[in-house]
Amino acid sequence: MSATSISLPFLQRDGLSLAGRRIALAVRDRKEIAVMIVHAHDVEQLCASLGHERTGDILDGFFSRLQGIARENDLVERIGDRKFVVLLNGLRNRGHINLAAKKIQRLAKETPGRHEDEPELSTTVGIALCPLQSSDASEVMRFAEIATLNGRHSNQSVCFFESDTANQMIVDWGMERRLQTAMEAGNLELHYQPKTNIQSGAIAGAEALMRWHEPEIGPISPEVFIDLAESTGQIAELTYFAIQNACHQLSDLRGTRDDLNIAVNVTPSLIRDREIIDAVKSATSIWGVDPRTLTLEVTENALMLDREATHDILTELREQGIRISIDDFGTGYSSLGYLKDIPADELKIDRSFVMGMLDSPDDFKIVKHTIEIARSFNLGVVAEGIESEAMLEELRKLGCDYGQGYFICKPIPPTEFHEFIKQAK
Repeated sequence: MSATSISLPFLQRDGLSLAGRRIALAVRDRKEIAVMIVHAHDVEQLCASLGHERTGDILDGFFSRLQGIARENDLVERIGDRKFVVLLNGLRNRGHINLAAKKIQRLAKETPGRHEDEPELSTTVGIALCPLQSSDASEVMRFAEIATLNGRHSNQSVCFFESDTANQMIVDWGMERRLQTAMEAGNLELHYQPKTNIQSGAIAGAEALMRWHEPEIGPISPEVFIDLAESTGQIAELTYFAIQNACHQLSDLRGTRDDLNIAVNVTPSLIRDREIIDAVKSATSIWGVDPRTLTLEVTENALMLDREATHDILTELREQGIRISIDDFGTGYSSLGYLKDIPADELKIDRSFVMGMLDSPDDFKIVKHTIEIARSFNLGVVAEGIESEAMLEELRKLGCDYGQGYFICKPIPPTEFHEFIKQAK
């Protein structure tokens, strides 16, 4: 496990985290990795017994100890206040991987200065294997998340992902029902990752990202529940929930920043369904927001599934004033020829290229050429995954319009987003 690590508060669906990037590089170099999601549970009980400050110190200390036992080529990353990801290189044997997981769990219990009557920090470790179970960074992270949930359900402190148990876990936990209840009870929340004008430094808007804290289970990764919604047919309701809430936020910001734009991700299946036109029209009408302040992000590959139907729907949405952004640009297999016809306003450069642009000449060329392509088609361009001043400055030199990433701001809850906007005025 690497002693060099950064703390990222959320595992996002909108691209690769540092761990995701490391997995992608390992796949490229044909290396084997064990991906562990370490979830600290019973944190509420710790807070009730010891207080929030002491509990926070315990979690911070655990993270530091994880980094302290790190090997040179491994990685520890914090992806939540009580969740961590650990990447172990070169471990093929499940027995060795299990021993490493047990060591991590002992480390959690070894809180310095803990009194005998204080509760211990308990953890569940979910494990997925790359490339054995998947060569896709986002998917193998999701598999590890599912293994963690399954471990908690089956009272296994260490649980390996098995494909035949994933669907059973969804049934046993009643996840479809829980997700429906979450939408109805308000347990789902949008967090907002600010987007800045790279040239001027002004805040231009934000991307809306869904978060779910299930009362009995705890935080559930978007990697898990969005795929769940796809498989259970709840994705349309989930997306319309996001659009309504994004419009609500725009309404709340009226008078503070009327020019802000909020982007919502739309899955491929919905962009071919005319129902989304009515859903967007309803949301903007109910909250009285200018349609030009709402952006729908659709992936490059989604545009190619049914080009005729997609083109017609996107055209109608743009006629309403809705902005259309092509997400994950450069990761698909489509021809550039479709750009001359597709109804879109901007391209988003996939974060995997942005994060590698300072170290990889090939990634730099992709970023540079994407900006040039956007210019030639009169499209705006957004870079995601900005993690340093050096990245931001290079993108500024290349003429990129907008950017987002942890260097600018992590995804934040609505109240913090409002305060962030006020301070940025």
